[in-house]
Amino acid sequence: MKRSLRDFRTLAGTAAAALCLTVGAACSTAPVSEPEADQLFEQAEEEIQNDHLLLATEHLKTLRNKFPYSKFAPLAQLRLGDVYFQQESYGEAAPAYMLFLDLYPKHEKAPYALFRAAKSYFNDMPEQVARDLAAADHAIEAYGDFLRRFPADPLRDEAARDLIASQDLLARKEKYVADFYRRRGAVDAARARLEGLVARYPNTPTAKEAGKILEEMSSK
Repeated sequence: MKRSLRDFRTLAGTAAAALCLTVGAACSTAPVSEPEADQLFEQAEEEIQNDHLLLATEHLKTLRNKFPYSKFAPLAQLRLGDVYFQQESYGEAAPAYMLFLDLYPKHEKAPYALFRAAKSYFNDMPEQVARDLAAADHAIEAYGDFLRRFPADPLRDEAARDLIASQDLLARKEKYVADFYRRRGAVDAARARLEGLVARYPNTPTAKEAGKILEEMSSK
């Protein structure tokens, strides 16, 4: 079942609520030990530098769960996403970044987290259009959100390029279907697909190809 970015935000919100319920009772009485939280974060960073990513994940989760009100808790959640991203576990990285955004929407690292969530979806896209392209839909939504919210961010140009590439993957899927109809002689169905492609993804390379094909079809 295809899920939208809103669905992932809902899941992140549910995870955030569950996290609060898990640690809430302990945190309501236990004081925040910044030195211990700091130590856990330093240990995690050291493990990341040494490429011991599983150990780093354990330290970060312990910090996040044991000291959710520490100043290091947001960084721990963000670095969890980074570790998953470094492992190329993009299906885990994106929700980790989305959870960060849900827990800390005003954090100074929110633009970075949203960009990396979008990049995780982008890197998780298949190359073949015959595959499930849900990751492309998520990337388009996340990059669009990023560009709307942070138009002056230094990563905006890369985000815009990735957005077009994500849209082009979906456009290629539509052209793939249109080509199938054309081979079967279903001209009207092919034309409808191509026209929809051009209307929905007008700035993509595939839209230009589709426009040329439509002109050729009209001239016959």
